[in-house]
Amino acid sequence: MLNILLINPNDMKHPPVIPIGLEYLKTYLMKDGYSVKILDLCFETRPLKKLQNILQENTYDIAGITIRNIDLSSYYRNKFYLPRIKKIVEIIKNYGIPVILGGAGFTAMPEEILSYLRADYGIVGPGEKAFTDFLDKWKKNKLEKNILNGWQFNPDYDLIHYRGKDVDYKKYISDGGIVGFETHKGCSGLCPYCIEAKNPLHFKKIPNIIEELKFLITNGFDHFHLCDSEFNDDLAYSIKFCEKLIEARLKLKWTLYMKPSPYNEHLFRLLHDSNAYLITLSVDSYEKFHKLNNYSYQDLENIINYCKKYNIQLDIDLLCGYPGEPKESIIKMIKFFKETRPNNVGITFYYRIYNHTQLANIIKNNFKFQKRLTRKLQDPEDFLEPIFYSNYDIKFFKKLIDKDKIFRISGLKPGVNYQL
Repeated sequence: MLNILLINPNDMKHPPVIPIGLEYLKTYLMKDGYSVKILDLCFETRPLKKLQNILQENTYDIAGITIRNIDLSSYYRNKFYLPRIKKIVEIIKNYGIPVILGGAGFTAMPEEILSYLRADYGIVGPGEKAFTDFLDKWKKNKLEKNILNGWQFNPDYDLIHYRGKDVDYKKYISDGGIVGFETHKGCSGLCPYCIEAKNPLHFKKIPNIIEELKFLITNGFDHFHLCDSEFNDDLAYSIKFCEKLIEARLKLKWTLYMKPSPYNEHLFRLLHDSNAYLITLSVDSYEKFHKLNNYSYQDLENIINYCKKYNIQLDIDLLCGYPGEPKESIIKMIKFFKETRPNNVGITFYYRIYNHTQLANIIKNNFKFQKRLTRKLQDPEDFLEPIFYSNYDIKFFKKLIDKDKIFRISGLKPGVNYQL
């Protein structure tokens, strides 16, 4: 039986984020008979010392590290996380233990991160089924490559995850965190700047999600944040989930991310009845992307009105100033929100550039756009060290906002939408 150490190196505190991916992964691994320990370093004052103590006390065959973020992805108050994680990898390898990487951050640029951290293996996308497949091949010395594609596996969604045993949830909650859960993996969006765009969709069985929430509520947790990229990738599934959540009569409240399409009024009625109190809606000012993702200004107005009708707070995540977007497009969008009045509009106008995205290719091939970067491109450029594109400065947006209190510049203050 292999002895596996799963490590959460994420030390973000505004808010702290419970490493539910490791909890989900542990359920899969233990089902297959592996011995698994989760080491959560988020609140450790001396995380490297804590890691060394764990490695001295026990013998591990392999260590898995989840990389949730490469950096904060925000120009303001940005922080580059990989140098800290590199020290963790070095300590583990000093004990002769192979290191496998995973998580959303790793999936963004797997080859670049694997090389930078000098780890041994990696899994792109969902890790649950891929990790068990990896271990089977690794034990038999039959690995053909060191990075596996987790999207090619269909997860075992018959499993129910009884969480909260390996991570101290109370520490997270007392520091402003919220217990997360997910209904599916993947995203059908086509945004050219996004690392999650066009990923396959894998939906969980709704009764098992309800059972997972029941268990958490029984253990004293009743406030939840949905960790899906966007809740409404499949409208019929979203409606069915809300219906079953209402039927279960669970005493909870929850918040979620959505995109402007697909939707209907029935979904918002059900969200209200299932105690969803806050929606964060992802919106682009560039109308070119409205068409790409199948929504319009009328859809945005409908959603704002439905949220008001069903007493759901609506926060807008607004991205502005993509390369080639005219100034008039941004002005039109700001004017629209001034008139329609959602609860809050967080404006982002610095685009974090990730390799292998359409945005990265545009930047590489256009010298005019390179003049608007926060640092010069390296030769070669892998975009691992944070780099941002911005075509308009903060003065432009402050003038547009004109002290209207529903608007804020994202990143100027620490925090996320669901803390508002």
